[in-house]
Amino acid sequence: MRPLFLRKHVAPLALVALTLAFLVGCGQAPNAPIVTQQASGVRVHQTAESTGLIGGLVSVVGDVVNLVVRVLDLVGSLGGSVSNGRWRVDVPAGAVDGDATVTLGVATPTSGSCQLEILPSTKNHFATPARLTVNCPGVPDDALRNYTIFWLDPATRRWVPVEGSTVDLTTKTVSAPLQHFSTYSVGSKASW
Repeated sequence: MRPLFLRKHVAPLALVALTLAFLVGCGQAPNAPIVTQQASGVRVHQTAESTGLIGGLVSVVGDVVNLVVRVLDLVGSLGGSVSNGRWRVDVPAGAVDGDATVTLGVATPTSGSCQLEILPSTKNHFATPARLTVNCPGVPDDALRNYTIFWLDPATRRWVPVEGSTVDLTTKTVSAPLQHFSTYSVGSKASW
């Protein structure tokens, strides 16, 4: 009788509790992000490996869980920068009113895309544009000339070129001014 009771009542409640903990921010839970480095206001997080019941939750939220995330505790009046792999975002002083938390997530250090977020989400529109820069050292100059940064429009699920994207052939970088944070990618204008 006891195993049936557990399966019917306790297991679903445990699943709900784990889901809520995951969505709210695991805090001190065993599957909480692991802080791997902290220096000059930037915290580096990598998600814990997911198995069993947690693995099922991971499939619900997709690849976001597998990102390596760097975190910037932003003081709006001072601005700040955070880098992760080949991506960097610079938030100028005064772009955000008050304090916020900026996260920059990538799947791998060489990833062609990144996820930028700011909390609270009400701060996700800047008085002065932030600047996103991506290093492209292995791209030949002829190809790099046609590169731009794209953002993923969540309403249409389409990649949209970021207006104002520029290429610097000397530093082999592509950069763009950002009015908000979202999911970004870099590539040739012709291939998108």
